[in-house]
Amino acid sequence: MEPDYRQIIRQQEQTIRQQAETIRRQQARIAELEQVVARLTARVEELSAEVARLSKNSSNSSKPPSSDITKPPKPPTQNGDRRRLGGQPGHARHERTPFAPDQINRTIDYRPDRCPDCGARLRPANRPPRTLQQVELPEIPLVITEH
Repeated sequence: MEPDYRQIIRQQEQTIRQQAETIRRQQARIAELEQVVARLTARVEELSAEVARLSKNSSNSSKPPSSDITKPPKPPTQNGDRRRLGGQPGHARHERTPFAPDQINRTIDYRPDRCPDCGARLRPANRPPRTLQQVELPEIPLVITEH
C-alpha cells in the first residue's frame, strides 16, 4: 500500500494555513502590546519627572530652605475633637495682675435680680463678686473699667 501523497499534501497545507493564521493573530497581539508598552513607558517617564520635581529640596537643588516642608499638614479635625479654648488641662494658669483701685476710671456693677434662663428670683451668693477689667486705648487718655 502506497501512501496517498495528495492527502499528505492537503494535511500539510491545512497545517500551514493554521500556522499562518496563528502567526497573523500573534503579530496583531504583538502590535497591540507594543502600543501598550509605549503608553506605559511614556507614563513612567511622566511619573519619574513628577517624583524628581517633588523630591527637590534645598539640599539637592537651588530652592531656598524656606520652601522645604518641615512638617506635614495636620489632618482636618472633626467637630468633636477640637481643642478647648483657654488654658489646657494640667498647665499653669497665667493671668495679668489687676489694676489698683486708684487706676480705675469707671466701675459698672451688674446685679440681675432674676435668672436670665428660668426667670426665678436670685439669692445673694456667699462669695465675692467676679470682676473683669477691660482696658480701652482711646487716642490719648486711658480708660479702665471694672465690671
